[in-house]
Amino acid sequence: MSDALAFQEKLTDALDRRKEWLDRQEMPKLKEEFKILHTAFQGLYQVLLKKGLIHEDPYKHDAKIGELEIPPEGPFTESERMEEMSIRLSAYDSQLDFLVNFYQYSVEFLTLERIKRILQLVKYFNWSQFSVNSPYINTRALAEIIALVRGGNDQLSIGLVADALQVLDRSSREIFRILKEITDYHRESYKLDIRIRLLDQMSLDASIVFTQKEETLHTIKRKFAETITDRPFYPELVEEILRENYAAEGPRLKEEILKGLAVPEEKPKPTKTTVSNKNLLIEAFKILGTLSFTFTDVIVKIQENSSILESEKKGFWYKLKKLIQQMLNKDAEPLYYEVEYLDPVLGTKRTEQLNFTQFCAELERKSRYLTGLSTRGSSVLKKIEEATEESLLNTLTKLIEELQSSHRTLNALDEFFKRSVHKENRDRIRGIKPELSALKNSIVKANQKRHEYIAQKEEMEQLKKLGI
Repeated sequence: MSDALAFQEKLTDALDRRKEWLDRQEMPKLKEEFKILHTAFQGLYQVLLKKGLIHEDPYKHDAKIGELEIPPEGPFTESERMEEMSIRLSAYDSQLDFLVNFYQYSVEFLTLERIKRILQLVKYFNWSQFSVNSPYINTRALAEIIALVRGGNDQLSIGLVADALQVLDRSSREIFRILKEITDYHRESYKLDIRIRLLDQMSLDASIVFTQKEETLHTIKRKFAETITDRPFYPELVEEILRENYAAEGPRLKEEILKGLAVPEEKPKPTKTTVSNKNLLIEAFKILGTLSFTFTDVIVKIQENSSILESEKKGFWYKLKKLIQQMLNKDAEPLYYEVEYLDPVLGTKRTEQLNFTQFCAELERKSRYLTGLSTRGSSVLKKIEEATEESLLNTLTKLIEELQSSHRTLNALDEFFKRSVHKENRDRIRGIKPELSALKNSIVKANQKRHEYIAQKEEMEQLKKLGI
């Protein structure tokens, strides 16, 4: 009996240490991974909405969520696919939003029952085995919808989908890992509680615990119902206790439990002999990465404005020609606009023949690149983080110059559309001043980081020269 009490004391101490470590180290990671998962899913969701492959759920904002709920998982016919997947994707998005913004991230709050519900939600789509051949109806249906995007010629959307799926796979795996650690803690905590509150008060005959296992479990369950009313009865965990307490392999099992609960040693970070200001450059790239949605909105607006202007200039035969081109899948002829902008060097106004078709394609390329900068785990961000400081500085300088040029051209286009359409259509023109302001602010902030890096680099060079 003394051995049993000694083990319970060790187990209590190990669980206390484990809980403190989980709350301090793993819970912030778990919340961050759910934020990443939700952001990646929203990117995927918005592409499908934009493509018209699903539609908004009109009742989305009317639903009140009090606890995590799993969206429908039942079968549906091919004709019902769009309607059902629109509802299910919207519900999945809402549940992830609730999980990120309203759930508590602590060991105490994330009970076994809540963890079970979270696992069901994360597994709602099998991101790690995402295929049109999936045995799971929701995964298969979503993969079929996404295949329609991949089969098109919109490279921006194809790239966004590929990046989102990569992040969803990586993030869901990390979430499963952390949830398993929390589950393992709760299982051992439950077993310790049962030992102290129930089994220590019972006199079980060690000789018949396994030879009459069903009768033993029935006796324990009956006593459990009389004694413990604040916990559910988990027979598989009670069986584990019996093996640990009465089986020949018991001492080894107990040792493995204590070993599994041990808190990983935090290795001291090696002291760096050289100072690196690389993080300043990476921060600048991440600031610019927030512009991805700004560029997406801008592209939509200027293309709509162009359509309004062209509909005024062209008649029936132009529209017929365009329709035939679309039917034959032929590329449209490049569209040119004469825009006017202020030369920042000379301070005078200049006009430029802008290839509007090519300019929109360049904006889409930039938008995809910026999305990669804002998506944790993306190949774009990985390359940035692995690059040398000199390479990063050159890339950042070039990117800022390109964005400044885009800002100048977009500003000129905004004025061009407003003055070029007929008076009765001016109210239909969509202004882009908010997007221009966001673009300018991000450029300024990124440039500040770049100048800060250059200043610190120059200061370090001076100190080196002085022998410091």
